[in-house]
Amino acid sequence: MSGYADDRARELPSDAPSQRHDAPHRWISSRTRSIWHWQLAVAVAVSAITVTVALLSPETFTRPTFNAGVTLTIAVSAAALAVPWHRLSKPAVALLPAIDIITIGLMAHQGSELLTLLWVFPVTWLATHYTLPWLIAGLCEIAGILVTGTLVTAVTPDRTLSVIVVLLALAFIGITITTTARRTRAFRRLLERQFHQLERTLRRVEAQEKRAMALFNSVDTALARVDRRGVVRGANHAYRRLYAIGDVANPHPTSAVEYDTYRGNPLPPQRTMLARAGRGELFDDHRFWLFDAEGMWHALDATTSASPATPDEPEVTLLALRDVTAAVTAEQEKSTMTTMVSHELRNPLTAIIGHVDLLLDRDDLPADAIDNLAVVENAGQRMQRLITSVLDGSAPTPPAERVDLRRVVAASVDAFHPVAQTAQLTVEPAIDPDLHVSGDAFRLRQVVDNILGNAVKYTPRGGQVRVEARRVGREVRLTVSDTGIGISPADIERVFEPYFRAETARASGIPGTGLGMVISREIVHEHGGRLELTSALGHGTDVVVHLTAVDAADAERIAE
Repeated sequence: MSGYADDRARELPSDAPSQRHDAPHRWISSRTRSIWHWQLAVAVAVSAITVTVALLSPETFTRPTFNAGVTLTIAVSAAALAVPWHRLSKPAVALLPAIDIITIGLMAHQGSELLTLLWVFPVTWLATHYTLPWLIAGLCEIAGILVTGTLVTAVTPDRTLSVIVVLLALAFIGITITTTARRTRAFRRLLERQFHQLERTLRRVEAQEKRAMALFNSVDTALARVDRRGVVRGANHAYRRLYAIGDVANPHPTSAVEYDTYRGNPLPPQRTMLARAGRGELFDDHRFWLFDAEGMWHALDATTSASPATPDEPEVTLLALRDVTAAVTAEQEKSTMTTMVSHELRNPLTAIIGHVDLLLDRDDLPADAIDNLAVVENAGQRMQRLITSVLDGSAPTPPAERVDLRRVVAASVDAFHPVAQTAQLTVEPAIDPDLHVSGDAFRLRQVVDNILGNAVKYTPRGGQVRVEARRVGREVRLTVSDTGIGISPADIERVFEPYFRAETARASGIPGTGLGMVISREIVHEHGGRLELTSALGHGTDVVVHLTAVDAADAERIAE
């Protein structure tokens, strides 16, 4: 099949004839443009020769055959622009080079034999887009014209030699082009098959990637892929929910904090699970606690595994966080129940042992009764020791203590330093040395984290956050000021409503729960202090926490 037939088969499916009528733009298809190019090339060549003849040899126009050939060439070329070639078959298209052969033969008849070189155009046309039989048919047409012209004029040795040379030259050109075109078409079909195969492979890979991502996101275990720079290159839904991260590629500050134990000490930035995974540390079921953005505790077992580097991706570490809060809570409830049962058993057991002692003090009891009572006393004492050991193993709630607020604030500033540096924020701490208060260090750290986290979160790049902690008389005053987006006067009154978020916060697209300030004020009130907030829209926010200072004498009273 010819190249034109291939194009037509691709452009016009046999089962969609209506598309040919409903899509006028298909008129100018690649097949149609190719036909126009070839025919216009013939027309331009003939026009150039006509102009040259008019200038150098005007007597040529006295030959009717030359004029007929030129006129017919121009007419056929004009008609070719109006024919809907995409609707015609291969033989119909082949009429154009066949007619061109005739028009060139008319121009060369009884004239200059150099004009026969114009047959290169239709021969090249046939050789490029048609198979060898079509080329042979064109050469036979040219041979017939040459032989007829020779017989009409005169058969001479020079004329015969000229005919043979022209036919051999055209045959050589045509066969060479046909062979090259056949190889080109075969190579093109090969490329098309490979392209379609690659396209199918790409679709399969994309489908597999989607299935893998769906599976990755459906796993309850929080998973994150961390490179050696500590950058999260991918995380599933469980991980993003756990750390309140909306977009892994552009994480915002979060109030989720990692602790070494329940209500213990916050992990320093270099010891967080993300930092350790970024350094390539490998560990299995490392237990730590996470206090998330909604004020919930999570007991997590962290496991890391190395993933080798590929040409497209550097070496990464897979961080898996398994939430074992339910299991830990169940274990704690079991321990609490055991403690409660043990405690309730101790009171009646004490009464039993006491009455046995009273009976053993009597002198009127028979010997066998005394032996039985001794057995009961020994068993009771063993059970009492067992209950005492169980009760001693329970952890009491820690009482209020003297807290160094300077250390609490400094630790919070250190924790938010990497996030602020990434956001190109300047955090300026100004903390006095003697800042002791009475309360719970863990709860006070939660207040500082909420206030400082909001300041970093809602301050644009290049802004400033200032953290001041001063001793003012009998009061410790913590002030966090930022140059962030601020809050409108209408929203300031509602900031301390649960789940309320200011209009500026919602418009920023930064995720939040609307609980941070509510929880912070409640904790401050529990510590006998107060929390104040002032803000100007577009100019920033100031949050001030007032707590009662504790001196050395107060510390001794607290200890008592």
